[in-house]
Amino acid sequence: MSTPASDDQKQISFIQSDVPPLRTGVYTLAATETVPGQTPGRFTANASFVVQGERFKIAEGEIVGVFPPALANGEFDRVLPHVVFSRRTLPWERSLKNADQSYAKHPWMAVLLFDAATAPTPTKVKAKELVPLGTRITVTASSDTDTGALPANILSYGASTLVPMGYGETPDDDCLVIDIPLDTFCQIAPSAPDLFYLAHIREVDVTDGVDTAARQTQYAVVVGNRIPAVNVPSRAFLVSLENMADYLPAEDGTPSARIPAGTDHVRLLVYTSWTFTANDLEENLLDLLKGLNKFPAGSPSTLRLPIVGDAPDAARVRQAAANQAAASRGAGTLSADDAAVIVKNALAMGYVPFNHHLRHGGRTVSWYRGPLVPSPVATTIAVPIGGPDAANRYDPQAGLFDVSYGAAWQLGQLLALQNTAVASSLYTWKQRVLQQQATAAEQQLLQHLLANEPILESFMATRRARLADGPPPLPGGIPEWFGALAALQGIPFNYLVPDERMLPPESLRFFYLDFNWIDALIDGAFSIGRSTADQKLEAAQLHALRSAARARMGLRRALAARPTGARAGHVNPTGQVTGFILRSQAASGWPNLRFKGYSDAAATSPVPTLRLVNLTRDTLLCLFDGVVELLQISEPPEQLHMGIEGKDGTYWTTLREVDPPNPGKQYGTDPGQKPTACDPTAANPVIFVNPRADGRTLRIRDAATELLGCLTKTFGQTFPQGFTSAELALELNKGVLMVEFQNTSSRGARS
Repeated sequence: MSTPASDDQKQISFIQSDVPPLRTGVYTLAATETVPGQTPGRFTANASFVVQGERFKIAEGEIVGVFPPALANGEFDRVLPHVVFSRRTLPWERSLKNADQSYAKHPWMAVLLFDAATAPTPTKVKAKELVPLGTRITVTASSDTDTGALPANILSYGASTLVPMGYGETPDDDCLVIDIPLDTFCQIAPSAPDLFYLAHIREVDVTDGVDTAARQTQYAVVVGNRIPAVNVPSRAFLVSLENMADYLPAEDGTPSARIPAGTDHVRLLVYTSWTFTANDLEENLLDLLKGLNKFPAGSPSTLRLPIVGDAPDAARVRQAAANQAAASRGAGTLSADDAAVIVKNALAMGYVPFNHHLRHGGRTVSWYRGPLVPSPVATTIAVPIGGPDAANRYDPQAGLFDVSYGAAWQLGQLLALQNTAVASSLYTWKQRVLQQQATAAEQQLLQHLLANEPILESFMATRRARLADGPPPLPGGIPEWFGALAALQGIPFNYLVPDERMLPPESLRFFYLDFNWIDALIDGAFSIGRSTADQKLEAAQLHALRSAARARMGLRRALAARPTGARAGHVNPTGQVTGFILRSQAASGWPNLRFKGYSDAAATSPVPTLRLVNLTRDTLLCLFDGVVELLQISEPPEQLHMGIEGKDGTYWTTLREVDPPNPGKQYGTDPGQKPTACDPTAANPVIFVNPRADGRTLRIRDAATELLGCLTKTFGQTFPQGFTSAELALELNKGVLMVEFQNTSSRGARS
């Protein structure tokens, strides 16, 4: 099922499960061939193969994110913690009960939630310490053997699960486990019927997320069954319940009768754990985004150093510059106020002063500005450039260098030299171009000397045919590499943000891309193998490559966003590339946030994204193909959280439509009104969700049963496949948060 979606509001589909055709294990293929009229007439052959999957550890990268975010403080008191996986089949690759198909769609993993003060401590053990003491351990397709070391008072997966161990596993494999007191386990662990509803798949549109080759992606989600306490830290654990269906508690928390006598603890494998606190502090996504650019006071919205007071206006800058010019001619003096205006203007334009060590041993101060600038910059640089010094600019009146483009040129050359394949391909290609040019000149001279007579015709014809193909084309991959370079891939962070004060914690900075800087960067990279003999030829090659590189800036993302909907046929009227850089806990706590740019404040004209990438764990860089006036940031659909309403043991969930045309639409007219149980005439119809005796562990199967009955009998909804984890995810989801930011630099900008 899917939530409703307009052209620019992408759908999210909830899917019950994806059970792989073959679960982990060893399988045998048997082939039989019968030949009539022969003796022997029957031939057989067998071949075995192994399907491997995670058991003792989960591979790095399988876990996309968790919710609530690790170490977060916020309004999470009625949230069910969950884990998002990149592989959609992972929660169903093992079984909750081996050889029992009635558990085929039950996940084998669960999220258990503890108060941090009483949470068990993860301990590293060997795999044999999960097998009962004295049990002989064997390994599939291996001669390794060992003996179990699990104490008799601890219940774990046992010999029926781990003997024989799987292909590639050993009794000495390292594992991370927690030992849970039996009473606590029965109090908080889900029942087997509950688990059926605690994992699902979300198919989401990712074109507005971080760079990916896909348009849509499916994520598996495993959800907890317990809500956190308020104002105390909570700790969540993702654990394995493989083959433990018989030992899970009943829906009311009653211990299973199958648990062996004398058991006082349960040992479970742990794949990840994290801590968060449910309180009223501002570390939920909304408050984090609303708090951007608040500190320090007076922070700019564009990428530049903060300045005291307002930036000087254009008239005041012109006057100060005129006074500076006069002072340099000895026709006056430069006042301290004029000097402050000139410096403030430079800072407002994105420049940063740096100590500059000259090659002859002297020292001075020079200006530097990266490619991300606070206002549009006219293209003034002429390429090719002879070297970094030729790209530097000198202000004789101030006595200062602007080394921005020289630094870009030298960086481009170093990056090309660092990539030996690119450097070698460029050098070889340029030599071939020069050789072709020399051959063409020689051919022309020969024809002139022979007066175009048909002498040595076979030789001349062969050369003419070879020259008719024109110059050799750029080697494969070179335009793409330069396109990535133009999109700032591989550029060191300190070249982009030269001073940390330009991007303090919890800040969002808009910028324009300075194509002068990009051109200098490309020219430096293209200088490999440059011939000084024919600058005209070099310039023609460079301009062709520069155009190709600009056309390939984020080409995949731009094309992925354009074919359908409001983004189709996008034309960038200004030729400008704009963007933002975000540094916030929002980026680390909510991976894969969605970003949409619009060229108007009404959000009717989308601007395609060229590139969106995580530079660090908490820092994002985004480039747009046009001038963005409005930026929308929204919660990633794969991290839509599930939860309930209410408090003090009285909980409920609102009701949503399931059938077309409006799946996901909430029933009722005012969710703020008093909740009324399954009443279609009420302003806030709900079903109540009952917890176990602890008041926080929810009886999930009971809630699903109540929802099914209410939605079918009272609201006329239909469930051809039954009420599954997909339907429960739709009913309990709490929607997507979206925050808008205005880019004030896009109007009346000055450089």
